[in-house]
Amino acid sequence: MANETSTMDLPAHVLEYLHGQKTLTLATASPGAVPHAATLTYVDDGSSLFIWTRPDTTTAQHMGQNPVVSFAIDEYSTDLQDTKGIQGTGSCQVLLDSVEIDGVVSAFEEKFPPLAGSLTSELAFFRITPTRLQFIDNSAAGGDKRFLYHRDLVYSIFQDLPEQEVETLEAQLRTIEFAEGEVIVRQGAPADKFFIVVDGEVEVVRESEGKTRLLGTLTRGQFFGEIAILRDMPRNATVRAKTATTLFSMERDIFRGLVAQSMGTTSDFDRVIRQRLEERGQTIVG
Repeated sequence: MANETSTMDLPAHVLEYLHGQKTLTLATASPGAVPHAATLTYVDDGSSLFIWTRPDTTTAQHMGQNPVVSFAIDEYSTDLQDTKGIQGTGSCQVLLDSVEIDGVVSAFEEKFPPLAGSLTSELAFFRITPTRLQFIDNSAAGGDKRFLYHRDLVYSIFQDLPEQEVETLEAQLRTIEFAEGEVIVRQGAPADKFFIVVDGEVEVVRESEGKTRLLGTLTRGQFFGEIAILRDMPRNATVRAKTATTLFSMERDIFRGLVAQSMGTTSDFDRVIRQRLEERGQTIVG
């Protein structure tokens, strides 16, 4: 598919299951938290899932107003021990690039031959970028009848956060998109948001003595902006989109409040962030 991104780091059996299924049940919500569910066909590229619907459906309208979605991919079995499935959350964006849409249409026609020639320009196509996936495999329970559903967390962009903090964090995030080359934050500007890279790649540069130096790049699941917020200082580097990029953002005050709740003090969180970034060889970006 056009604009294909890197495959999520999923176990082979989970990717095989994802590729092999045909429908997902998608849960959306309006800005006022009115829920809606619909079952849709999908295709995937190992990194994102793609769906289509009419622009006037409740599903399409919800996704346009509130891009955070959840979904389930499963198949019924009379034997609970044969139950398998995927449960996930993610961020959903409408596709606007004609080349990418053509690639998605081709993928649908290959996976669902009866659809050939029927996916017209009157339809809306969406990309779901997963942020969290659980794989259900009851056969892994080893015959223990106490486990109705055996779940494994197989992917999360929030993998470094405590389990109990993830739901609170997700509820406060907003999805924003940047075109290739667009500046996300500028060195010296006030630190008003914390960012997590959902899809794409950003580059970090610092200007000093009239020279611009590339500090590094950040990709899916990596974050930036926390140091400047926690230290009440301006941004210490410029971050711009190296490719078309989707980010989660969180307002400064909300971020500081969550830090205080989860870590006790901002200095503790600062120390943990520095330690994690040093372990990964990443650049600390304010």
